[in-house]
Amino acid sequence: MASCFPLHTCELCGQEGLAEADMRTHMKLEHVEGSPMCPFCDLGDLSHDDMELHVNSAHLDFLTPESDDMQYLEGGGGMGEWKSIWELDKCAGEEGLAGGLGESPPYREGRDSPEGGRWGGGSCREIRSDADSNGRVNGQAGCSSDNPFVDSDLSDTEEDTTVCSVVEKVKDRQEKGEPPKIHVLPNSNPESPRKRPRQDTPSPKLNKSHLTLPLRRPTGGCSPVLAAPLTCPMCPHTDTNPEALQEHVNRVHLDDLSPMIQSPSHPCPLCSHKFTNPTLLQDHFNSTHHSDLSPARPQHTAPALVCPICNQTGWSAAQLQLHVESHFSSPPSPGPSSSLSSGQSGHSSASDLVLAQELERREKDRRRVEEERQFASLQAQYGMDEQGNFTQQSASGLRKAVVSGQLSVVDYYERSHSLAESEKSGVDDGSSVTARVTNTIRGLSVGSHGVVGTYMASRTDHFAATFGDKGWGCGFRNLQMMLSCLLNTTQYREIVAMRLAGNKNLMGMVGMPSIPRLQKVIEEAWRAGFDRAGCEQLGGRLVNTRKWIGATEVATFLSFCNLDWEIIDFHSPTAGDGSHPLMFQWMLDYFSKGESVTPPLYLQHQGHSRTVVGVEQLVGSAIKLLILDPSHSSTSLQQNTMRLVRKTLASMKSKQYQVVVVRGVIDTPAKRDSKKVIRSTRIPP
Repeated sequence: MASCFPLHTCELCGQEGLAEADMRTHMKLEHVEGSPMCPFCDLGDLSHDDMELHVNSAHLDFLTPESDDMQYLEGGGGMGEWKSIWELDKCAGEEGLAGGLGESPPYREGRDSPEGGRWGGGSCREIRSDADSNGRVNGQAGCSSDNPFVDSDLSDTEEDTTVCSVVEKVKDRQEKGEPPKIHVLPNSNPESPRKRPRQDTPSPKLNKSHLTLPLRRPTGGCSPVLAAPLTCPMCPHTDTNPEALQEHVNRVHLDDLSPMIQSPSHPCPLCSHKFTNPTLLQDHFNSTHHSDLSPARPQHTAPALVCPICNQTGWSAAQLQLHVESHFSSPPSPGPSSSLSSGQSGHSSASDLVLAQELERREKDRRRVEEERQFASLQAQYGMDEQGNFTQQSASGLRKAVVSGQLSVVDYYERSHSLAESEKSGVDDGSSVTARVTNTIRGLSVGSHGVVGTYMASRTDHFAATFGDKGWGCGFRNLQMMLSCLLNTTQYREIVAMRLAGNKNLMGMVGMPSIPRLQKVIEEAWRAGFDRAGCEQLGGRLVNTRKWIGATEVATFLSFCNLDWEIIDFHSPTAGDGSHPLMFQWMLDYFSKGESVTPPLYLQHQGHSRTVVGVEQLVGSAIKLLILDPSHSSTSLQQNTMRLVRKTLASMKSKQYQVVVVRGVIDTPAKRDSKKVIRSTRIPP
């Protein structure tokens, strides 16, 4: 875009917004060859030599760099002892040369001056000045020699100051052999060393013709001819200069299309940003849209495949094969244009097939990505990401509890010591247990209004989640609730204790196994050949992980401890509202049998597991389950026991429930081997 490059402004006429090439063309056409006028002022109609002399005399400071050390006059022969324009200006004292003495470089003494040096490479012949009573230089002061540009015999208002008259005077004096006169301007310092006359050096001629400048074509004549005034097309304004009139139109009448008027803002063509000057816009482009403007890297792409029949492109190899076959497999359409219709039909059929394949591929990719996302979420949810374990989470949870004020520093160290002892012995520290909770529930249920019968499991303790297993240890806590019943009955205690202790002599020392100990026992069962499918699903590893366990892992633990079990799978709701009345009835039948030992039921559903310890039968044959949840703390369970454990039919509406029930003891090796494969009983069948 054009505005990203530097723009130039003509110093002669003020035209703006020109690129470098346009600036060169403008200078050549408008100020060199366009009209017979001076490129720096309004003077015109001079001969080529006169115009060159005028430019070199009046506008030399505009054309040459301000340096005392440069050789301005080519060859230097025509200027005598003046080696730079500053030296000539010091002696001439004319503002038309280099801006006057007030702007000339400071005085420097050389080696050839009368007082031991030379004045900047040039000297004056006769210098005189008339000062007033205040010591200031009179405006009419002059030199005994004449300056060709300032006539000392006339005042500024009386003398002929036109360039033509000055040129004629210079020529006349050159023809007569008279040296040029030089005057000092009134603003010069009369005490300056430059005013000391030097009588031994002849005055040189003011020849500046060596400083050449390409001028306009000479038109002849020395007297300026006034052009006819030009009228503004939009107002009564008149001007004899066409460029000045054009500038008037552009600036006064605000022509937005004119290059003289710049837009106040420079909008970016690729975004909505605006900038006050082109430089900011260019910086914005380089930083923001660099990648959009940069050429793309060459990529080696495979050549496009072309159909040899219809010359269509854009096909992949498989799509092209189907497309070519469509030209021959499509049946012809009846009618005079059967061949044309056949081709169109074949092309339409191939396009539909390609579109269908593309939609199918996109759908598969979408489902694959969604499944991977869900799988990663489930891995993290069920502890399959191998991040942390029971011990690490316990220590972290205790520290957070101290920071939040839930535990004191003394309690923190006591709990930490108990956890260390529990990890070493493999016995739970008992910090979350509520002993004999079933006895409490029985007493509260029997005295409740509307309860016809209460059927409870044998003595069972409640184990709540702690800092170490919060969020993933519900399966282990429900297994502990089941073991609390089995370890307190003579029928199952010895069998379970012997497997947990590994030695008959240590059976009396067996307590409630901790979660790390339960993880080790399940891994031992996997190595013994129990539930190989579950072992592969969990990666064959539970110790030092936060992986969840479900009904199959609980059944594997019971089989390894020589306990017979059965998994009842209530795989779908049996009522129109999504509830499971058959499950409620089955549990009522189980607890109401009146056996000597009735172990609690392990209840698994999606995302959580709980322990069923009894059933209430209400007036009107309604049934309520009495369920212990490891997510309930011991304090909340003691304060709101029945409100937390009672569950109605309407509150149990998960799509699937699995129940693990202990059926007795495994007494034969064959029966033990049969339990290595997990099987369930489906209700309804």
